[in-house]
Amino acid sequence: MTALYLAVLATPLTSLIDLPFNKAYLESKKALFIAAILFAFLHGYFGFFQELGGFSGLGFLNNTYLVAIALSFTALCVVIFITWRWQKWLIERLIYISVLLITFHALLLGTHFTNLSGQIPQLFFLCLSSLLVLESIRLDKFLITKLELPRTSIAFALVLLLIALGALYLFNPQSSTVNSPLNVHAAHIAIAKQAQAGNLNPGINFNNPAIANNPGLIGDRTLRYTASFNHPDNVQPNQDTQLSFQVFNASSGTEQDLFSFVYSKIMHLIIVDDTLTYFNHIHPTQEGSTFSITTQFPHPGIYHLYIDFQPLGAIEQQLAFTLQVGDNLTPQKATQKPDTNLTKTFGNYKVSLSYPSPLQASQLSIGGQQMSFKIYNAQTGQPVTTLKPYLAAYGHLVLINESTYDYIHVHPTNIVPPAPDANGGPEVDFLPLGLYGPIKPGIYRVFAQFNPDNNLFTSDFTVEVK
Repeated sequence: MTALYLAVLATPLTSLIDLPFNKAYLESKKALFIAAILFAFLHGYFGFFQELGGFSGLGFLNNTYLVAIALSFTALCVVIFITWRWQKWLIERLIYISVLLITFHALLLGTHFTNLSGQIPQLFFLCLSSLLVLESIRLDKFLITKLELPRTSIAFALVLLLIALGALYLFNPQSSTVNSPLNVHAAHIAIAKQAQAGNLNPGINFNNPAIANNPGLIGDRTLRYTASFNHPDNVQPNQDTQLSFQVFNASSGTEQDLFSFVYSKIMHLIIVDDTLTYFNHIHPTQEGSTFSITTQFPHPGIYHLYIDFQPLGAIEQQLAFTLQVGDNLTPQKATQKPDTNLTKTFGNYKVSLSYPSPLQASQLSIGGQQMSFKIYNAQTGQPVTTLKPYLAAYGHLVLINESTYDYIHVHPTNIVPPAPDANGGPEVDFLPLGLYGPIKPGIYRVFAQFNPDNNLFTSDFTVEVK
């Protein structure tokens, strides 16, 4: 996109501003077009053939994805045709078609455009505005000199008006709040509210950008999946144990082997014991429709296993299983009481949990209450500002009900994946939602993972939801 933008910018910029490198800039246009084509092929290869699985994956996509892919492919064909023929009149007439198509593609599918008030959308807006201003000046000169119209700046004035209207929304801080119609959490809350009303399949418009841009909600919400759980007949503690899960389409019974990445992994496996004192978050590897992993269980007991995955074309799925480890077991239950001290030390780090008191199931279910974690250095007491991304987020949060073992995977409020070497902290916010049904009252164990300076650790708290 950057190479294409620089190629498009060359003509209007050099025709209006006398720069010492104008001639070299114009001569580099074709090289920039070729660079844009090469980057487009790389983007298409990794996105289409790696993540999507090639042409066989097209049948699993919704209309938004299909339209966005068609737009980007058409834009690529236009740029290739321009580079192949390389005639000035052809470039002038076709280049903006490709720019327009790529812009729509980015707005429909670009993860950085989930929240339009972010830095990347704002930079994109500024670059596009600069290009439009230069072209409007050129258009006004053409109207005056070629068509002998009165000396006016009609095009320039119209462009400035459009830029002003765009800036009013784009640079307004309110556009990033959960109440914004273009914010993904507004869509989450809408779905959750409808679920609480007893309508678990409300026919949500998944072509809405606020929903379509959310990684966990890209797909058909009516699709359902099952999984078989295979393990040794006699599982003993502290021994290597292979677990495998095979995923099927619930309506057809066919094996499912195409999946989307959820937080940089195909499948997440959460394991807890029946006392909710042991917690493990691991990632089985895929071979076709089957996911396998070898792990150990630290002591005898009943273990609860939760898998998170997202079949291509569907939304994120969550399934639960139980496994007995050891022989002659005496059933146990989690008996933790709600924490009165919400600041705890975990190794080299101290974590403070805050939330509106009391936590209410009805409010949590619709995204009405937020949970916030703040991480400090346990020795110095200084806030930690070097949280590194772990699985494409600054934190991961799971809530499990002590009585029912209901599992709630809570997404961070910032769903835009940070750069791999970015720094975050000291605060990480999460927004619980009852997307798959109302959150129930009860005592919940809260497991949150953070990765300060690449030292991954798990914090745990106990809270009451009324």
